[in-house]
Amino acid sequence: MSIHSNNFFSNTLRRSVTVQVVLPEPLTPTGSVAPDYCSGRQALPTVWLLHGLGGDATTWLRETAIERLATQYRVAVVMPQTERGFYTDMVAGPKYWTFMTTELPARMRYLFPLSDDPKKNMVAGNSMGGYGALRWALTYPQRFAAVAAMSPVTDIAQFRTDKAAIMPDMDIAFDPDKMTGTANDVNWLLEQLKPERSTLRVLMTTGSQDMLRAMDEASRPHFEAKLGDRFTWRELPGRHDWPLWVAQLPAVMHWLVKGTWREV
Repeated sequence: MSIHSNNFFSNTLRRSVTVQVVLPEPLTPTGSVAPDYCSGRQALPTVWLLHGLGGDATTWLRETAIERLATQYRVAVVMPQTERGFYTDMVAGPKYWTFMTTELPARMRYLFPLSDDPKKNMVAGNSMGGYGALRWALTYPQRFAAVAAMSPVTDIAQFRTDKAAIMPDMDIAFDPDKMTGTANDVNWLLEQLKPERSTLRVLMTTGSQDMLRAMDEASRPHFEAKLGDRFTWRELPGRHDWPLWVAQLPAVMHWLVKGTWREV
C-alpha cells in the first residue's frame, strides 16, 4: 500500500490543489507483494472519496482506517480537496464542480493506473461530501457502479435555512433561487434518473441522533420508489460525527466493492 500526496496547478480553479491517493500494492497469484513493479500493471478499481464541510484532502486518512480498507478491498482511493465549496461551481467562488467532475478524473488517470470502467468506479462521501457524491453519481450515472452517502445533505435549500450557523457562506456557493428543481438539487436529479438506463446502486446511511437524520429520512422513500432494491438504507447508533462514520466505513466499503452490506 502506498499513499501519494499530489500538488498540482488546476487549470479549472486557477491555483494549486491537493489530492491524496491511496494505491494497493501489486500482488502475486499467491497473495504476496509482487517484486516486479513494472509488470502486471492493471487499471485499478477506484473509490472517489469526498470530505465534509470543514475537511480537506487528508481528513479521511487522519480520521479513519481507509488505508487498511483500500488494501483489504484492492481498490485505489482518491481524496480531493474542495474547501467549503459544496462541490459546486460557486456563485462567487471557484468552479469546484467542474474541477471534480472533469479535470480531477482526467488528471488522476493520467498519473495513476485508475480504471475508467464504470463498473470499477464508485463515489462516496460524508455530510457535504455525501451531497457531492450523490450529485455526481445522479448527474452522471453512466460513470459509476455505486454511490455511498454517509449522513448526506440531501436538501440544500432546507440546509441553508436550518443550518445557517454552520454554513453562513451558503449564498457564496449557491444562488438561493436555484437550489430547488435544478441540477443542484439531489431530489430533482433523482427524478430525472432513468433506472432502466443505469445500473447505479445507492447507499444512504445515517445516525440515530444525526442532525441530518430527518432530512435523509424524508428523501428515503423517493430513492426507494425510484431504485427499488438498488437502494440500501442503513441507520447506526450515533451522531453526525467521526465516531459514526468510522463505525460505518468498513461496511460501506464492503457494500461499494462487494455489493452487499456486511455488519461489522
